[in-house]
Amino acid sequence: DLTPYFNVPVPPSCQSSKLAGLRAPTQNVCGDNNGNGGCPLGDKDTAIQKNHLVSMDGRPVGYDWSDVQSGFFVLNGYVLNLSPYLITVGKKQKPGDILDEAIFGAANAGLVDATLLFQRTSQMKAAAQCLIDRYAAGVLAKDTPGCFAVNLFNYVALVVIGGIVLTRFFMAVIFQYVLSWQLVRRPPRSKVRPLSYNAAAPWTGKKPQTGGAVANLGKGDEDELFTIMLVTCYSEGDESIRGTCDSLCMTNFSDSRKLLFIVADGIIKGSGNDRTTPDICVDLIEQEEAFTDPQPCSYLAVAAGSKQHNMAKVYCGYYRVGERRTPAMVVVKCGTPDEQDAAKPGNRGKRDSQMILMNFFSRVLFNDRMAPLDYDLFRKVHHLMGVTPDIFEIVLMVDADTKVHDESLRLLVN
Repeated sequence: DLTPYFNVPVPPSCQSSKLAGLRAPTQNVCGDNNGNGGCPLGDKDTAIQKNHLVSMDGRPVGYDWSDVQSGFFVLNGYVLNLSPYLITVGKKQKPGDILDEAIFGAANAGLVDATLLFQRTSQMKAAAQCLIDRYAAGVLAKDTPGCFAVNLFNYVALVVIGGIVLTRFFMAVIFQYVLSWQLVRRPPRSKVRPLSYNAAAPWTGKKPQTGGAVANLGKGDEDELFTIMLVTCYSEGDESIRGTCDSLCMTNFSDSRKLLFIVADGIIKGSGNDRTTPDICVDLIEQEEAFTDPQPCSYLAVAAGSKQHNMAKVYCGYYRVGERRTPAMVVVKCGTPDEQDAAKPGNRGKRDSQMILMNFFSRVLFNDRMAPLDYDLFRKVHHLMGVTPDIFEIVLMVDADTKVHDESLRLLVN
């Protein structure tokens, strides 16, 4: 603000008869002792034209509260620069001058906003308008309605988002330390429900006709549901597949209630393997003598065209690791006779390997028409487990390069 460097004429509001006897409205502040060396730029209108300056009447200078220093104070939202006046009069208050009393009181007391001092009488209100017209240096910067609305929206959004984040955090803490252990604990004996047989199935109540050896597996606990552990294989090696099967069979779950179900996706020999993947999988189990030479059975694969027809062999027996002896089945997708000379006979992808099991259960549970492979699976599951497949309720699917924790199956069933 360069206003104190100009010789500004006294505004009409300071020449009112109400202000008679007051010094500040008409005091000459262009003396050499005003702190600026007088008014070196001369008359305002002439100096603006002479020095090619631009008057910023419509764009006043904005002051923050921290910018209002000694010699300045706020009056009705305007920032007044009384320093030239205070220096000119030698910082000596005129006795009996109520305007000087207010000005010096505001300056000496360090009042930033002196508006209340000028609301006492009509004379002080007129003096306030005079001081604004003559000594205004700018306005107090305030937020516009648009800025206020934006800030309000930001604060509301911050509170809402922060509330959501904190709520989710505390919910996670509560779930971790209060609820989760209750969800996976073993149910009390009084709440264990009996096995749900499919009463409409034609095989209900019949015993295996193949002389199944389920008596060697023992009896599972009442709260242990019949579970199938599905392992899909493609080109993994013996060590990888064996590690996965070992971890599944060593889970804390009765062997009489779980069935290891391995699917080999085609006649494929992986890099670094000395045998094909089906040979590796079949060698992992102790085969039942009655099913050592299975025949290929047809089924509808997840494929298009001629690839939709596929054939698979079902080997069954037991997987032994340590003292554990778990019923196991190996499904080898060997392909149709027409594709035996192809690069990957029987290969239809791991999704098809999963759908072999899930389609089988769907047809069993809903008494739907079954494919030849489904009949073979049904007979061998019944032989190994001593129950029909509709009794199974849980499927745990893992890849052939995955190891599971020994409590994983128990937590899943619970």
